[in-house]
Amino acid sequence: MKVCEKILRYLAQNGVKEVFGVPSATFSPIVDAMNDFKDIEYVRVRNEQAAGFSAAKASKVTGKLSICLLSGSVGIANAVNGIAEARQSKSPVLVIGGYVNRWQQGLGAIQELEGVKLLSGITKHSVIVKDSQDIIKELKKAMEIAMEHPRGPVHVGIPLDLQKELYTGEEYGLIDIKTVASDYTALDKAVNLINQCEKGLIIVGGGCRGLGDKIKKLEEKLNWPIVSTTSGKAVLEEDYRLHMGNFGFPGTDLANKVVLEDKSIECILALGTQLGENSTQNFNKELVKGRKLIHIDIDKNTFNKAYNEDVPVAADLSDALEYLETNILKKYICNDIDEPLNDDYAGEELKFSMRRFFENITKILPKNTFYMNDIGSSQNYCYKFLNVPKEGDFECNICYGCMASTTGAIGIARANPDRPIAVVIGDGSFQMNYASELATMKQYNLKIITFVVKNGTLEFVRKGHEVLFERTMDIFYDPPIDILKIAGAYGIPSIKVEADEDLDKLRFIDLDGPIVVELNHDINEPMPLGRLSLLKKSIK
Repeated sequence: MKVCEKILRYLAQNGVKEVFGVPSATFSPIVDAMNDFKDIEYVRVRNEQAAGFSAAKASKVTGKLSICLLSGSVGIANAVNGIAEARQSKSPVLVIGGYVNRWQQGLGAIQELEGVKLLSGITKHSVIVKDSQDIIKELKKAMEIAMEHPRGPVHVGIPLDLQKELYTGEEYGLIDIKTVASDYTALDKAVNLINQCEKGLIIVGGGCRGLGDKIKKLEEKLNWPIVSTTSGKAVLEEDYRLHMGNFGFPGTDLANKVVLEDKSIECILALGTQLGENSTQNFNKELVKGRKLIHIDIDKNTFNKAYNEDVPVAADLSDALEYLETNILKKYICNDIDEPLNDDYAGEELKFSMRRFFENITKILPKNTFYMNDIGSSQNYCYKFLNVPKEGDFECNICYGCMASTTGAIGIARANPDRPIAVVIGDGSFQMNYASELATMKQYNLKIITFVVKNGTLEFVRKGHEVLFERTMDIFYDPPIDILKIAGAYGIPSIKVEADEDLDKLRFIDLDGPIVVELNHDINEPMPLGRLSLLKKSIK
């Protein structure tokens, strides 16, 4: 059996059903082998950046290994942003790069690049295989490293001539996925501290995905209010009792007020969060001032960074939640929330409002819709006003903050073929890399509803510049584009929304494939400043 076929069979043996990328001559034997071995599908995107983001997002929301199959030169270079996001979000991704023949390396061959050096700073492991008998051993090693906590991307480069050789190496079984041994000594310390504190606050991060019911059981014994980070936005529905919504950039009005101003809070219980800039409002010291901090995360490397925890706990979140709920004492206190999450709308009356869009879209789309928001001005409205239903989900990565990262919707849609994926993206990000991926969405008939916020400007950057320098520049503005014609060019149905009531058109649209919705947004609507409010303070 040739190496190219052996690679596919070993990946399939470990549960891989698809790989993302753009075909290239440097790994053509592997692609050609798919003609005869059909257990793995090659999902062809239009730019390798989308392959990187698709693998990163799919891994993040499923917890499973995802694969990119790319040219080891331009393909990997194009995919760097997606690979970097996988590293930042601790998503297990295997990048397989096809390289020029071994005898050509170092001679200046076409599409030759030292991929190991390029990826060394953003992968957990990076290697080029030199001997065909080592290929499965190296793939197994890389996959195990990717799946070991803290998870992340790995890279295995395979020269073209090696792919054509017969495989003479050993046979290997399934990869060994190591589990994290929870620190029960630290958990006992957390239980004791919680029992000593009357009033506290729970912060729910993205590491709690899928653990909403266990958090509710814990909260029912604690009677402590809850806030979520942006990554943890859909872990609990925001109308759940004692949930005050998102805290961070920008948080709900209620969350911001209580977290930073309620002096009666004695303890912070942070679950599955890195306590990064966005989820702490630029590492705000008021978050922990005069309070004890218990921080539980599967990755011990998150501890003692911006804050010095009183009780750091390295543990599997599922185990930790069960242990806490079983061992803490019930607190008979009343923390009922009788205030709205956000103040009433105070801006001038507009035909179409981004705030009202996010407040109402979940009442129009199916309950199980998976929401994504790109980087741009729309994110400020989204984080503050979107209330994801219990049946829904949400994904973004504000920490890495790459425009057009929502091309990763392709990966999420492939992992969730029966649920709609709603992407909100600005026209700037749409033009950057997203528009070409409409072809991918059409080709695979993915149920992705793309809401393009059309305001003709890089509004988030423009607003930030204006806050800092009290003036703007022409470079922030775009010439007019016709979103509907772009969608039409790919054969994708589209609608235009110029007033709030136009959204009702979605109730009558067939959601069995991709759709594009143009949102005509007036930039005069007051935008929640979030991080920009700190910029404003810094120049006073």
